[in-house]
Amino acid sequence: MKRTHLIALMALVVAVPAATASSFFSSDAPTARPCFVSGAAAYELSATSAADYTVRIDNAAANPNLRMQLVDDPAAADFVLVDEGDSAEACKGSSSLETVRVDPAAQKPDLTVTLSRNEAEHKVFVRSANFSEQDAAALFAVIWQNTRRTARQEGNRQVAFRP
Repeated sequence: MKRTHLIALMALVVAVPAATASSFFSSDAPTARPCFVSGAAAYELSATSAADYTVRIDNAAANPNLRMQLVDDPAAADFVLVDEGDSAEACKGSSSLETVRVDPAAQKPDLTVTLSRNEAEHKVFVRSANFSEQDAAALFAVIWQNTRRTARQEGNRQVAFRP
């Protein structure tokens, strides 16, 4: 199983119970934006230009950072996003909250992604009341980037400390 697939499945295990628990215990209408927890990090969708990450979904991009395929089978996906309702409360108490903005017109996005049903290296499955397919693609792209950055940093540390 691919590392990305394992990370995505672990994120799902964390996100669904957190979203379900919050909707069970909360009687107030949510005012926060949808939020997704992946490991120790939490990601909240944002509409402001001050977001930590801006992701452009552009199927015409010549050199996207990531190409993603929407699939109908969660078992075939690298990233699975399923929620059963309120996910706005999922990030409460998280020590690491990062904001993600989807902007199809961004001139200088942090990441550019293509998203279609055409064959691609990374596969995404989405069934959500709170997240669109574009939202899920943006979240996956940021998680993917951060995972790669962390792996590179850990690899550099290992090299630096070898006798």
